[in-house]
Amino acid sequence: MPPQSQTPNSSANSHRIELGWVIAHHLSEHNLAAVLAARDAMTDYLSRMFPQFEWRMPVVRRSEELHQRFVEPSQLLIEGVEERDIRHWDFAFVTTRADLQSYYKPFAMAVPSRAVSVAVLSLARLSPELDNDDSSGGNDRQTRMARRLCSLGLHLLGDLNGLPHSTTETDYMFEPASADDLEVMTDFSESRRRQLTAELLQVADIRLEERPAAVQAGALRFYLKAAWIGRSDIFSAIIQAKPWEFPFRLSRLTTAALSSLLILMITAEVWDLGMNQSVLFVGILSLTSLLGTSLFVLKRQNLFLRRGRRRLTEQTVFTNISTALVVLIGMTTSYLLMFGLAAVIGGSIFPRRLVQEWAASLPQSVGWPDYLVLAGFVASLGILIGALGASFEGNPYFRHITFVDEEI
Repeated sequence: MPPQSQTPNSSANSHRIELGWVIAHHLSEHNLAAVLAARDAMTDYLSRMFPQFEWRMPVVRRSEELHQRFVEPSQLLIEGVEERDIRHWDFAFVTTRADLQSYYKPFAMAVPSRAVSVAVLSLARLSPELDNDDSSGGNDRQTRMARRLCSLGLHLLGDLNGLPHSTTETDYMFEPASADDLEVMTDFSESRRRQLTAELLQVADIRLEERPAAVQAGALRFYLKAAWIGRSDIFSAIIQAKPWEFPFRLSRLTTAALSSLLILMITAEVWDLGMNQSVLFVGILSLTSLLGTSLFVLKRQNLFLRRGRRRLTEQTVFTNISTALVVLIGMTTSYLLMFGLAAVIGGSIFPRRLVQEWAASLPQSVGWPDYLVLAGFVASLGILIGALGASFEGNPYFRHITFVDEEI
């Protein structure tokens, strides 16, 4: 039976960092030994390079049976969040022997999520031949597997702390294209060490939920304080999520919104109704549509983390706020796309004389302000219909584009 936790390397260290390893599915002896060896090697490296921290890497084995070749990373991320919250870890790695379902690349060895401080690692691409127990080179492959997994873990730790990628192949922050790239990684650059140290010092600080006064202040004040404390991390999580790519990633939302836009644009009554609205009304309608559709998507896709009977934590606040802002910015991007298309199509394709006939009740001749008002009106309706299309997106996929920073 492997140890469930490690002994602190030095009692003199004042800053504790806990990175839990969750073994999500049953592993062979070779795979399990490689994971534990990688955990030990990673602990040793971090203790030497960052001696100001006390490194703890407990292991939790779920040993669930695996019945499919591919698993959804987003589901494993949520399992990692649950373990991290229950055990009060700073970070969590979830390992699986299954292939990860990828959406942006042909395959993925791992996916990090800074929003939830969890990463998922797949053993399937690191050493597919490792389970061949009859091979005489099993020990060598196990050693290579552990080295690759250690390098991947250190890269993911950098990702979870916002370190930029490197173009140097020996740097742990080099973005690997294959498992072979992991074997040549040897160290963090000096600048990335300094940046990682600064990030970890913030992580090791006393959390807000550990301060009795903050907990007793109530949920609203706790949210506000936690949001202010983690404002830079929230901003970083939003940047890594790239919500401005939502229109291209959410095909059902975009298809529904654009289809409704095209239908509305060829309807005379819509031109007449839309151009007769005030700028104030269209502005309020647009804002209401964005807020309403964002809340609908968050609720429909079950994107908020629920704490249940567990106490409210900084990480829960950080995750929920960053998720809400990612969705809001994504919906705003879709709205702006439709607004621009409606303005361009309306002003360039339809003859002004025809538009004047369609907007017959308009007291003045049609001008560019009227086209913009119509564009805002149509975009607001389009985003409402698009939200219904987004509700048909699979929950795992929606969680993937919301939580996952990248596929490695």
